[in-house]
Amino acid sequence: MKVIGKSGTRKYLLEATSEEIDKLAGRSVCQGSYHDERQIEYVLGTEFKVIDAFDQIHRNERRLAQVQNLRDTLSSMLTGLEMAEPFIEEPKPEQAAGES
Repeated sequence: MKVIGKSGTRKYLLEATSEEIDKLAGRSVCQGSYHDERQIEYVLGTEFKVIDAFDQIHRNERRLAQVQNLRDTLSSMLTGLEMAEPFIEEPKPEQAAGES
């Protein structure tokens, strides 16, 4: 991807390949299942919410540490329960005298 022009104070014209458009869109819009070029589904002027997409990626990245911490906590709790299992055995019924 490269900048080919400037339009206004904070706007730029970009040249992008099909693969780059697909990556920006978050799905295959230019390439088919076998990486063959297909007719683009977007018309000129379509806006890609790239900032929103990257914000979501960064939120997910921050949440990953929280999820891993929760997984470790739950794993520790499970191990603790497994250690307590031998102490929680049901009493065995007593046999009457003369029974074998």
